[in-house]
Amino acid sequence: MSSFGKRVDGPGGRRRIRRRPVHIQASATSAEGSKAVVVEDLCLIGAKLVGNDLPRPGEVILLRSGERAIHVRVTWANDDRRGIIFGALPEAA
Repeated sequence: MSSFGKRVDGPGGRRRIRRRPVHIQASATSAEGSKAVVVEDLCLIGAKLVGNDLPRPGEVILLRSGERAIHVRVTWANDDRRGIIFGALPEAA
């Protein structure tokens, strides 16, 4: 899944899956606790989150907005932004 959000033909080209800009308030819950986040863009398989002190790539979080919740995996990190992919299963304890 390392291809999430990657461009097909380099800078200035098209992405594999079109992203839609959004502004959705949400929370991201991990073993370290819950953090407020904003979903900045969204596509069929993932999204970009903005928030402070978010988990590192590879970690699974529970993303909640309103009454909806989904487990996601962090795929990349850049300052206060994180790329996530939907449908990640939490590891068994």
